[in-house]
Amino acid sequence: MIGNIDKLNLVRLGAVMTYSTLQEIGAHIQASFDGIIADVQLGHHDAPIADSIDAFLLTNVLDIEIGGHTLGITDADLKSQDPEDFYNTIIGGKNPNNDVAVVSTRHLSPERIESDGDYHLLVDRTIKVSLHEIGHNLGLTDHATYRTAPDGALCPMSKGEFNKFGYQGYVRAVVDGRGVNFCDECGHFLRAMHRRQPSETSDSGLH
Repeated sequence: MIGNIDKLNLVRLGAVMTYSTLQEIGAHIQASFDGIIADVQLGHHDAPIADSIDAFLLTNVLDIEIGGHTLGITDADLKSQDPEDFYNTIIGGKNPNNDVAVVSTRHLSPERIESDGDYHLLVDRTIKVSLHEIGHNLGLTDHATYRTAPDGALCPMSKGEFNKFGYQGYVRAVVDGRGVNFCDECGHFLRAMHRRQPSETSDSGLH
């Protein structure tokens, strides 16, 4: 289901991060999807304080209350009822019935945020998982293999083997290994399906 995808609602759920950090994430998303996502609207949703929440329920709430092409970012643990998920919690998910996806920072954060480097690592990981989930919103599918982009980093759609690493191992091996540029296959799909027209000065994440 793909509606008006050139505008993205980027929604902070609770006090997961600062507004300036949300702006930074939005800028990276727009650069990686140059010519496809023309406008990123930042928003805030006063989600109830909860340690965990069902991902499918959360995406439905965001679809009803915000609607359109939306990505929500939360620090709550995202629960999944999908039998294909090795664990019952996920770092990100897309609702197949609408254009809403969510990302959780719960398992992306270093054990302690004690320096600017720790915080930047969290933001970098959040960006990479966000690109993966927005990719699903645009019709991209997971790469079961570790497929690389032309710059040598893993394509944002590389999923790998979750059960091989466990949560922290997966984040370090796969999420940290992803870049912000898409592989040739994903770039071709996005250009063909969404008629990408990149800006002349942009270093697009699509190749």
